[in-house]
Amino acid sequence: MFEILKMYSKLFAKPSKDFGLAKYVFPSENVGLYLHIPFCKHFCDFCPYHKIKYDAVLARDYVNLIKKELSLHEIKLFDSLYIGGGTPSDDLDLLAGIFEFLRERVSREIALEVHPLDATLQKLKRIKDLGVNYISLGLQSFNDEVLIHFGRDHSARDNYLALKNALDLDFDFVDVDVVFDPLRFSDKVAHADLENVMRLSPQQISVYPMMRFSYTKFKGTRNRSRREFKVFDTLDEIADKNGYRRDTLWTYVRKDLKKRYTSVAREFYLGLGLSASTFTGYVFATNTFSLARYRENLERRKLPIGSLFHLSAFQGALYYSFWSLYTGQLDFNSLIRYFPKSRKKLRLLLESLRFRGYLTKRNELYLLTHKGRKKLHQLEEWLTYAYIDPLWRQLRSEGTQNLI
Repeated sequence: MFEILKMYSKLFAKPSKDFGLAKYVFPSENVGLYLHIPFCKHFCDFCPYHKIKYDAVLARDYVNLIKKELSLHEIKLFDSLYIGGGTPSDDLDLLAGIFEFLRERVSREIALEVHPLDATLQKLKRIKDLGVNYISLGLQSFNDEVLIHFGRDHSARDNYLALKNALDLDFDFVDVDVVFDPLRFSDKVAHADLENVMRLSPQQISVYPMMRFSYTKFKGTRNRSRREFKVFDTLDEIADKNGYRRDTLWTYVRKDLKKRYTSVAREFYLGLGLSASTFTGYVFATNTFSLARYRENLERRKLPIGSLFHLSAFQGALYYSFWSLYTGQLDFNSLIRYFPKSRKKLRLLLESLRFRGYLTKRNELYLLTHKGRKKLHQLEEWLTYAYIDPLWRQLRSEGTQNLI
């Protein structure tokens, strides 16, 4: 697994200055769509994602900008749509405007991040009527002290009502986000949060160690991976007793289900909106964080790119492999179908990882071991601090210079 670390250190080393890309070319018809809606009425202390203070006029304009951006891409049909933010569940008129031209372009799930205060029966019913069948509730914790620590604007009671409402409306899939901070709270707080959520039996619970981005309240501190491993080992036991299994690196799904909610573990995806990212296999691009530049580019019929990396076949295969292993397994046949020229190098790497105990193998399927999961956990956090944090910090600084 250290080999992947070393290779990743070169993966995003040299961003391209050439944004003159005519179009994105995808190697598969199975392309996911991610849409970022940046508007928030309340900013949480721990959230690293790009956000803008909610303004109704800007929100209406944003719908038209998304439509213009989509028109620049040849690909028009997607196998899934994931909408994040920001707080995308706040303005349902904005969502309705977007679904007018996106809903019929998606063949499978339409997923939406939902704030607990937006999870009233009335709003959830309208969200479902718009076509959303997967939702992710950002509850974060059932402990009021933890919610205050994160700077959230809702209570544990609000969370309980939100989850009950979502389950009562019988969405196809309900995910619950839980975040823990072992530097501030005992491990038992995370254990209790998982047990409290599992009592209501949603389809999935996503449990994340809080990432301490350099531009948030928690800057200057770092995660402690070994402490987090201990938390997850106990969470695994709690999940097993309650009819759940570890499905991806940081999610638990009910044992009777084979589907999942994940906006990150996609093979290939197109990102629309401010700060949204695109992965084609040979390009990794992130849209600008500046609303002014985003609008200006679209008016000139140019892709609103803020950062772009051209990847070699092997680099693209590494990125693809990372997110496949995030789900616990990597299909080698799929890997070489998309990156055939790297077959020998990839086989050597994966067999080396298997020899060291990070992977096992079943036919052409490489499976992550418990040892491998711990190493991938470290790799995920290393990537966050080595690349994602500085990239987003730079793009964020550009985006806040002129919001309008």
